[in-house]
This record gives sequence, C-alpha cells and structure tokens, in this order.
Amino acid sequence: MRFIDLFSGCGGLSLGLLNAGFTGLYAIEKNPDAFNSLKSNLVTPSQSLTNCFKWDTSEIPLKNHDIHQLLEDKCNFLENLGHKQVVDLVVGGPPCQGFSTAGRRDPDDPRSQLVYDYLKVVNLVQPKFIIMENVKGITYKIKSDSPSPAHEIKLKLIELGYLPITFIEDASIWGVPQQRIRFILIGIRFDQIKSQLSNLHTNEILEISNQFSPIIKSKLEEFACKFKKLKGLPEIVNVGEAIHDLKTQCNSKQTYPQINATDINSKLFFQIASRNNIINNPYIRLLRKGLEEDYLPSGLRLANHNENTLKKFSKILQDVDCPEQKFKYNLRRRTTLPKPYLENEIYTKKLITKVLDKNLPASTVTTVPEDMLHYDEARILTVREFARLQSFPDWYNFQGPYTTGGERRKHSCPKYTQVGNAVPPLMAEGLGLFIKNELSHIIKKIFFPNVTAL
Repeated sequence: MRFIDLFSGCGGLSLGLLNAGFTGLYAIEKNPDAFNSLKSNLVTPSQSLTNCFKWDTSEIPLKNHDIHQLLEDKCNFLENLGHKQVVDLVVGGPPCQGFSTAGRRDPDDPRSQLVYDYLKVVNLVQPKFIIMENVKGITYKIKSDSPSPAHEIKLKLIELGYLPITFIEDASIWGVPQQRIRFILIGIRFDQIKSQLSNLHTNEILEISNQFSPIIKSKLEEFACKFKKLKGLPEIVNVGEAIHDLKTQCNSKQTYPQINATDINSKLFFQIASRNNIINNPYIRLLRKGLEEDYLPSGLRLANHNENTLKKFSKILQDVDCPEQKFKYNLRRRTTLPKPYLENEIYTKKLITKVLDKNLPASTVTTVPEDMLHYDEARILTVREFARLQSFPDWYNFQGPYTTGGERRKHSCPKYTQVGNAVPPLMAEGLGLFIKNELSHIIKKIFFPNVTAL
C-alpha cells in the first residue's frame, strides 16, 4: 500500500508505516529542521532501514513544503494521482495547538485550519483509507454554540465519500512507554465497504459511524495485544525499561564517565561516554535491533543546569517520595506538581513539571523538556531519552538545534519539539498493520456479512 504523509514532522508516523511494509510516496512538512530529520533517516536506503520512501522528485522536489503552496502549485498533479488511484492511504497529524486543552483553544488560530488542508488533499488524491491523529481536545467544543472540530471533520469526510471511524487511544497499548492519549480517525472510502452509504443521508452515516467506532476500537485493541507479542514486548513497557542504560549516575550516586557533547562545538556541554548498567530487555533490543552493542546514539547532550536549579530538582526528587510531603501537598509522580508545593517549597510559579516513575509509562511527552524530571537524577531528559519514550529507534538522528527561544522559535523546530510532536513509530506501525491486514476482513465478517469487501 502506498501512502502520503501530511504534516509529517520528523517522520514518526512515516517510520511506523514503512516498518509495516507500506510504500512512502511523499511527506509534506513545512519546517526545514523537521523535514531534514525525516529526509536523512527515511529517504535514503540504509542498513537500519531498507524500506525507504520512493520519492518521485520530478513532480515534488525533495524538500520541505508548505501545504498551502503545495495545493496551489500541484493541484493538477494531486488530482491526477486521484484519477489513477495511485495513493492507498493519506495519513497525518495536523498541528493541534488550537485544539489542545493545554493551550488557549483559540478557534481563530490559523494552525487549527490546517486540518482542512489535509481534507483538501484527501479530496484530490482519493485514497482508499485515511489516518488522522490529533489531541483529545479536538473532540471538545471550542465554542458552546458550535460542534466540536472532530464532529465537523466527520461531516466533511462523509461529504467527501468516507465513513469516519473515531476513538480515543492510548499509545501505551502498542508497547510505547508513555501514556499518550490521542484522537484517532480512520476514514474508509465508501466503495471499500461496497455498501450503499452514498445513498444515505449524513445523519444516517453518522449513526453508522457511531455504532461501528467502538467495535473497531475493540478489534484494534485486540490486535495491539497480538502486535506486542509479535514484537516480544510485555503488556506494559515502563520508563525504567526504556531509558535505564542512559543514566549519568550509578545507584551509589557516583557519576559515570562523561565526554564533551559531540553535537556542539562547546566545552560547556557534556554527555555520557557509554551506555551504562545495561539490562538487555525486549524494548531496548527492539529499538537497538541491528546495532552493535557499544553503539552510542546521538541526542545525549545533558542540560547545563545551574546550581540553583540542581538544588530545586534534588529537593523535588526527595520530596516526591517523602511521606510527610506527599501527604501535605498530595505529591505524586507523573502528575503536575501542585501549585502550593511549588510556591511554598520550590519558590517558583512554574506549574507543569512532572517527575517520572521508573515503574510506569511516562505521562505525555511534550515539546518542552522542562515538563519532565528524571525519575532519580536531578535533571531534565536528553533528546534521546525523549525519543526512547516515543519509541524511536536508537539509529534515528534528529536534525536542527537542540532548543530555541525568542524570535528563533517562530522559524526553527528544535529537536525536543520534533520528538514531542511526533506520532510514536510503534503506534504508527501497529495502526498501519491493522489497516493493511485486518480492517477489510473486519468490514466483511462483522459489519457487512452479505457483501464482499475489497
């Protein structure tokens, strides 16, 4: 099956689909940093990835593209792809800042309108299936007198000839060591069902969608269990299993050897010199498949915390396990530290820091490194540790700056942001295999037993 990835970011969704045996045609991403990460890892064949993109540069140059400009310049080409039925699947996660409950939920945020550009491409290339991933907030009303964005998208898809199947999914069911709650939409073109859906009214199709969505979700979760067994993964992968070998200190708090960071020409930043205290668990084996035992991945630069920050982080790590402090402030790992605790004990108004629990999956990885504190070291995570929690393999390298601020933030997409915005590759691979190997059988056997699904 051939796919196009829209708003592809650094390539998490594409990587998963390529691993599932799909053929990548194009990946559309506006930001050059994020696109260069995808390009350097997924377009050129390598020992780590033999199934890479089959990009036809004669029509769409191999570079970052703004989807508005693409629709304007390549409308005829995209429409021709639809006429020839070249594309089987369109996927993507349109920017979600306007929908996220963590933000201002601004209905006029121009990034919220990009989801409709996604639908314009779908209308032109007419894929058999679509996958859209977004934040759970897309299912909530932004204005009390208007439907949720998710409902509007479903209506538009029905108008375009697709049955929308929607549900909320936790990425951890695919073996991702992270409780990442996301809205998933699977669109099925009417003729793939061979029913008379096109003759029904929109409300009737919506009713079918609402009836089928929980059934498809249940079947998907059953498949996720099989997927994890196929990968040799346990039912739940925790933080400790994902990043234990990238610690800077041993249990006696002695510091492991460090070297100057290899990704920056500065003697002020350091990284660990080798993987330490290695426990060869199934998750690590999966992410390091094909790599030498002593292979040290990129993205290990440690934050250069000042003394005051180190003292604050050390106190948080001590307090979060202290019975008295836990009772006094209701402190818990994996949840936002309470405002009274931060103001009275840490003397800060920052409200988003969470402490990881090594025995559980992480909470949602975001684009802000300060959102997560290591489970037993007084520091934030490295880019590679973020990538491990997102299920990126160790050979995957991220391009661009580590972090940015101020005016540069408007134009660059630092590595932390790329990783935090990505669809976890393991989840993407599982979704791809479900559509490729299971969905048509489910349509035929359960929902339309009297017709033959394609």
